[in-house]
Amino acid sequence: MRAARYLGPALFIGGVAALAYALIQGEAALNLFLVFPIVTASGPWGFLGIVLIVAGFAAFFFTWPSWGEIPQTSVRATAVPPPPTATAATPSRRWGGVVFLGPVPIVFGSDAKVAQWMLLAGAILFVALLVLTLLALRAI
Repeated sequence: MRAARYLGPALFIGGVAALAYALIQGEAALNLFLVFPIVTASGPWGFLGIVLIVAGFAAFFFTWPSWGEIPQTSVRATAVPPPPTATAATPSRRWGGVVFLGPVPIVFGSDAKVAQWMLLAGAILFVALLVLTLLALRAI
């Protein structure tokens, strides 16, 4: 069953390889709409690539274990530790992130301080993206 969870990524990589071959052979075209890649296939390699990518996503969804899943191993009976007391408070986890939709950063976080740090990271990344884009346009 362990090998089955690698079926999705393997199908996806095979689909990308088939699409790359179709692009080289001229059986497919790659376009960009806003920030989304659009693949138009007219030959069998392009069709195979698209089918393998869709099958890879489906296989990945159905075969990959959930992140909180506990592996089924033989567990010996052990004493259960006592529950933590009120004096030993566990630290809460803080998280955040930045998602770019085109050039626009979307910031989120578990609390205001983390969201502020993510906003700063998003602004720095946006400026870096802008500078690199202007440098690339100047080189043309």
